[in-house]
Amino acid sequence: MKLYIARQPIFNKDKTLFGYELLYRNSEKNYFPGIDDELATKELASNILTEFDFSLLTNGKYGFINFTKDVLMSEIPLLFHPQNIVIEILEDVVVDEALIERIKFLKKKQYILALDDFVNDGRFERIMSFIDIIKVEYTLLSPEERKKVARRFKGVKRLVAERIETQEDLSMAMADGYDLFQGYFFSKPIIVSKNSITITQSSYFRLWREASKEAPDFNSLEEIIKVDVGLMHKLLAHLNTIMFYRGNRITSIKSALVYLGIKNTKRWIMLLLLREITSNENDELAKQSLIRAVFMEKLMEEMGRENDMQDAYLVGLLSKIDNVLEDNLNVILNELELPNKIRSALIKGDGVLGKSLECIRNYEQSNWGKVAEFAQKYGLNPEYIPSLYLFSLEYADKVFGCEALAKL
Repeated sequence: MKLYIARQPIFNKDKTLFGYELLYRNSEKNYFPGIDDELATKELASNILTEFDFSLLTNGKYGFINFTKDVLMSEIPLLFHPQNIVIEILEDVVVDEALIERIKFLKKKQYILALDDFVNDGRFERIMSFIDIIKVEYTLLSPEERKKVARRFKGVKRLVAERIETQEDLSMAMADGYDLFQGYFFSKPIIVSKNSITITQSSYFRLWREASKEAPDFNSLEEIIKVDVGLMHKLLAHLNTIMFYRGNRITSIKSALVYLGIKNTKRWIMLLLLREITSNENDELAKQSLIRAVFMEKLMEEMGRENDMQDAYLVGLLSKIDNVLEDNLNVILNELELPNKIRSALIKGDGVLGKSLECIRNYEQSNWGKVAEFAQKYGLNPEYIPSLYLFSLEYADKVFGCEALAKL
């Protein structure tokens, strides 16, 4: 699965780069896909914060991002450093007391504020003193209207002339007094894309690192989840499915994590990571991985190897991960910093974990003779293997069925 962002450069008078407007895209088609503005802003912000390197995306310059009123009032703007971002207030935002207080707060935090598609109709007079940049769709306004904006704000605000499409447009905008320029004359929005998982940059990886510490901190786990709205929803949905719901619904992040415990939290994180990598279109691959994980865990239990159950679960869950990532398995395991015995089992098939993984693969391929050899070597009843596989299958069906139900 790939993530997409479009960026369109904004230039100074001397045609040096001032920054980029960052635009939501969900495919290689270079136009806004027509989804809800608030959802687009949230997804764009989430992708930038968790998947893309902001400074690389903007070449160390400013990133202009459109904000709806609801997103502006949320904590999302504060996740960006004020030296990096220009907060664009959309033209349809209604100015009320709550918005004015929010604008004052953001200015105290030293954020740069811009008005998008400004038409000088008086709607934003109450917040004008807090505005740093005014963007005008230059070629959509009459010559008199765009000159009127320039006469009023030249030297007071930075003025961006958008929709500059010809040299003539640029020359007129400069003559009018505009000092920043954006449009097809310079460049159309350019799509930037990447695979959705660079493991070390994902929220799931940061959660995994914290949960894998010798003494995990629930407060730190909570802070990681709080900055990712989607992740927060997934946790609460997971807890409030029929798999885990026992009485009162759980609504706080920390209580959810405490209820799960570190062991189950780690499992949830790794399953999320796997599902993100495989994408919703290939959820069956994640489901097959979960079947293997449960199978191997129960196998360790039957063999009296309780200390190996957690590692066996992870080996099974990760056994298909290199099928869907461009990186090789060694790179992936290095990023996850997994113990050597898990690495050896997955890469070389070593040890009891490696042999157990081979057993489940043989079972999936109906190599019954190989399955029987494994059972004999480790003192297991061969008839136990099919019942174990059936248990694992039913468990995975239940988990994925509950999560689908939670989305309804």
